[in-house]
Formats: sequence, structure tokens, C-alpha cells
Amino acid sequence: MTGKEYIASLDDGRQVYIEGEKVESVAEHPALKPMVQTMARIYDLQHDERHRPVFGYIDAEGREASRIYKLPETIDDLRNRREITQAVLQEVSPVIDRFGDETVTPLFVMADNQALLDRYDPQYHRNVLGWLKKLQGNNWFLTSGNTDPKGDRSKQPYQQADPDMFLRVVDERDDGIVVRGAKYETGASYAHAAFVKPTVGQWLPENRDYAVACIVPLNSPNLRHICRAPLVREPDPVQWPLSSHFDEIDTLIVFDDVFIPRENIIFSRQPELASQIRQDLHNWAAQGFLVRSLSKAELLVGTALLLTEQTRLEHLPPVREKIAKLMEFRETIHAFIMAAEAMHQHSRSGMVMPNQSIQNAGRVYASTHYYQMVQILRDLAGGSTVMLTDRKNAIHPDIRADLEKYYRINDVSADARMRVLNLASELTGTAFAGRMQAYQMFAESPPMVQAMALYNTFDKDRARACASAMAGLS
Repeated sequence: MTGKEYIASLDDGRQVYIEGEKVESVAEHPALKPMVQTMARIYDLQHDERHRPVFGYIDAEGREASRIYKLPETIDDLRNRREITQAVLQEVSPVIDRFGDETVTPLFVMADNQALLDRYDPQYHRNVLGWLKKLQGNNWFLTSGNTDPKGDRSKQPYQQADPDMFLRVVDERDDGIVVRGAKYETGASYAHAAFVKPTVGQWLPENRDYAVACIVPLNSPNLRHICRAPLVREPDPVQWPLSSHFDEIDTLIVFDDVFIPRENIIFSRQPELASQIRQDLHNWAAQGFLVRSLSKAELLVGTALLLTEQTRLEHLPPVREKIAKLMEFRETIHAFIMAAEAMHQHSRSGMVMPNQSIQNAGRVYASTHYYQMVQILRDLAGGSTVMLTDRKNAIHPDIRADLEKYYRINDVSADARMRVLNLASELTGTAFAGRMQAYQMFAESPPMVQAMALYNTFDKDRARACASAMAGLS
């Protein structure tokens, strides 16, 4: 699929609402168009001769297929997944998060668990492989659907005053199921399909209807996208260099009795299966999260360098110490990525996955330290980013000379100075910055859940044996 074909594919009758308006054209709506264009660039990147070996391969049937959706059967496959994510972040944008490479990985987990799925219904695993084959051949943009509205969080799904606070099965037919509820998701309004999964904490028998996972085309009848407002009203790539291009619109997907054909069901009304599979869903997804975190960390370092070089403060030891903290953050994330890859493990079925303990430690570190790194950049920028004038003032003929005089620093023009301050503001003080900090902390599950994943995958026996030997215990 090319960028042009991707844009055309969104004209598929989907129901999208934003700021009280029903969207006639997703590709042309001003709030959605920037990310549609960004996704089109990602599709075109895959046809660039420099990157074709990274993104494409010839499958067993002799078809050209997308590596984004290829099962990681070898260490080269695992390494290639990192290279795919890096190529997108380096060539398109270092701050985008949702473009399909990590949202497919829970399907890898399902493919890896054939014996478990077959205990409940052999059709489940066949559906997983069938969808992976479709994705490899068509290269559709698959997003996810994880987060329910939840309602009263002190109560179980079946105890809610409104039972639709969690997505549930309301009807089961010979040819499929009908689901009702809602999910929050990033990028759903301009994706092709979503892998919808349950996020219930306790799988009691009473929660049976909520134990459902399925693939849902995002133009399905009775499915509505209710989008949040864009982060900026009048996009300007100079004043808002990130918000204007890379505002990944978040959506409440409403499932108003949506029919799911039998071949799209990954499992249905299986609470025991949902409980067993949930803890493994990040086995490969966390690799993508860490590579994204690395990209953001590098942007923080680069912005800090530009800020302090322009103000001629980069030579001061206290300033260098702060920048070194940002560099430490970047290099530590890089070390987690490469160590998890170098010390990879084999899954139940023999697929290659990153070392889970190292990777989970990286998840916790990257998500819990990002805010501190933003604060360092905020310290280095000072108050300039919040007192910065707007772009319209910067080009107004009556006051342009004033701004050139007072924003210029020696040979650094006012325009160059303001562009760097605008970037720093987008990373520290704008709505874009706030959303990115929240996403960084919660996209991979809340920090406590990430910490529990680390606890569960860490080699506790080895550490316990070491301490027991030193304590003289038998």
C-alpha cells in the first residue's frame, strides 16, 4: 500500500465525530489531516529503495509482504523489528507513537499460545494466523482497543450500574457475536482495524461476558469514533512544530451492538483464557515502546544542546551536568534495548523475544523518568518558552524589527532563536507536551503494573540463592 492508496482507503464510510461535527472526509478534515499525511509518509517510506529490505520480505507463498506483521521467528526478525521502528522515527518523526508496529504484537502472543487457545476452541488460533496473513499481505494499519471507560473503579464490570462501562458480548450467534461498550484508543479514526482486548483486573466467573478479544474493522456498522479536540486551533509549523504535524488524535470508540464475524473472534466469553494471556501481551510490544522512548530522549538532548549553545551557556559545568543527565537517560534506554535483544529468549513456540526481565526494567525506567527529563529541559529553557510571542507577531511589519533586535543573540537570528524556543515549549509546556508526558507514563500500562511485570519476570531464584549463600543458609 502506498501513501496515496492509504489516504483513499479511509473513504470507507466510517463514522467520525470531532468538535460537534460529523466528519465527511477523514483525509481532509483539518484536525485529522496532519496525521493522515504522516501515516501516508510512513507508507511511502516502505516503498523507498533505501528501506525496502527493512520493511518488506517475500513470504512462503512468494508474495511481497510487510515485515511489520511478520512473526519474530529468528534473532534477525527481532532485530528487524527494532530497525523498522527506528526508520519511522528517524525519517518521519521522533515523537509519534501509534503506527502499527507494536499494536500487532499481542497477536504474536496469541499465535505463540496455540496449545492454550486450542484448549478452548481451535478456531481461535486459526483466526489469529488468518489475520496475520491478511495484515502481511495488505499492510493495513492495525491499532489496538484496550482501555475501557471503567465507570466506578471500585466495582467489577458485572457490578457497574451501567454494564456497558466495559466492552462485553451481548449476543452470540452461529456466524459470530455482537459486542457493546466502548474503548479509548489513539489513532483509531485513521486506522483500518483494531485488535480489541479485555483489561479486566480480576477474572471472576461473573465477568464472563467481558472476556472477549477480536479484530474489528474501524468502519464497521454501529461503530462510532468520538475524537478529542485537536491540541492547536490554527496549526503553524513554526510556532507549533510538533502539534501542527504529529497530534495523534485520541478517540472514544463506541460499539453500539457491533457484529463480529466468527473469523474475527480471537476468544469470546473465556475469563480463564483472558486471565492467562493478559500478562504476556507486552512480550514484544515493550520493544517498540523503548525504541520510541529512545527517540524522544534523543530529541530532548538535541533541544537542550541547541538552547544552551544559542545562549552561550553550554560551556558551564552546571549546565553540562544537566545535559549529561539527559544523555544518561538516552544511553540507559539504549542499553536496555540492546541488552534485551542480545540476551533474547525463546517463547513457548520457539519464537524469539527480548529478554523479558531486562525489557520490563527498561519499561519501568523509561516511563517513570521521562517527566524528570522534561523538567531538566524546562530548567535549561527557563521562562523564555512561556513568554514567547506568537508567530503572527513575529512577521508583523510594525514590530518585526523589535523582535529581531531582542530575540537575536550575536550571530543567532531571532527566527532561529524563536524556532528552538518553540520546540522546547512543545516538549515542556504546551498541550502537546502534557499529553506526551501522560502517554509516556500510561501507554505501557500504569507504572505499578509495569513494576509487577518486572517482578514476575525477574530471576528471583538466582538472587535468593546468592543472598542465601552469603547468609550461610543451607
